[in-house]
Amino acid sequence: MVSVTTYRDAGFLAQAYINFLCLLGWSPKDDREKMSRDELIAAFSFEGINRDNAVVNFSDTDPFDAKALWLNAEYIREMNLDDLAARLLPFVPGADPVMVRKVAPLVRERIKLLSDIGSVAGFFFADKLPPYDPAELIPQKGDRDMALRVLNQAHTTLAKTAFTHDALDSALRADAASLQIKPGQMFQPIRVAVCGQKAAPPLFETLEVIGQTVTLTRIDHAIDLIRQGDHGSDKE
Repeated sequence: MVSVTTYRDAGFLAQAYINFLCLLGWSPKDDREKMSRDELIAAFSFEGINRDNAVVNFSDTDPFDAKALWLNAEYIREMNLDDLAARLLPFVPGADPVMVRKVAPLVRERIKLLSDIGSVAGFFFADKLPPYDPAELIPQKGDRDMALRVLNQAHTTLAKTAFTHDALDSALRADAASLQIKPGQMFQPIRVAVCGQKAAPPLFETLEVIGQTVTLTRIDHAIDLIRQGDHGSDKE
């Protein structure tokens, strides 16, 4: 059953939900959709009330109306980062508030619900990554050797590189050039090794937040996975 608490528990912001509810049966007649409470009050008129029944689009598998999601994402993007971090904290139980504050700017543009932080950025808060498909470590199908070269070189480089955005960017792009591969072929194995997934916030900012020790440990683990030959592309 879908209810107000369904939206609340998923991480809808109150103002976004109020905005959404107001637009179900009323329109300001000037194509505005995202409106603050004061703007809604100022614009309201009985003439704007729709004659048709309000419709909320949801299903058993997807309880959230697309417009409601869009509005919530818009409000999240406008949030002060300290406020956003405080609102995200309940959705990552046990997480260090300092880490959540560091992650907030990396996910603000990538989430529609506060609860999305788990799927988008749960790897920031995990002591150990959940199992992932080792085949995703391989930037070209079946090329284990390239993946190993990339990760071994990255490990050597990152062990002696300052974990700041610019230093990481410069060092890893230089590695790609020295290996004669494209930057994307360099970055994908590192991203998967560190995040356990291809879709993640920008790589250099991610590494900077996760830190050197965890990064090197996760790269070591990825190298072991490839050496064990435990990936789908070699089993085909």
